[in-house]
Amino acid sequence: MQWVRTPLRPAARRLRALALGVSLTVAGAVAGMLVVPLAVRGMVRAVMWLFQACVWMALSLSAGTTAWTMLATVGRVAASTLVTRQAFTALAVLVVVAAGALYGLQRVLGPDRDSEES
Repeated sequence: MQWVRTPLRPAARRLRALALGVSLTVAGAVAGMLVVPLAVRGMVRAVMWLFQACVWMALSLSAGTTAWTMLATVGRVAASTLVTRQAFTALAVLVVVAAGALYGLQRVLGPDRDSEES
């Protein structure tokens, strides 16, 4: 049984296109108002961290610290950051999203034809 599409009148088609355009414009504006401040805040934090890292590195080098000591300190801080609940939750969410994307990609591409022949 096939689905038969009823022909739309030109006025109804234009109205549907207009409604879609308006709704996409409103959704884009709302998303922009929500995302732009978060992106700016994140960029400001990244620049501040970069400046702090440069100051820390300059002070460490002027105090005579070796490169291995600085790398060990950076590694220790990075490891302690990844152990927090928020970072672990973010990583878990990313893993779930990646698994869902992989499943969706496998569904879109379909089964592998070579594996069925053997």
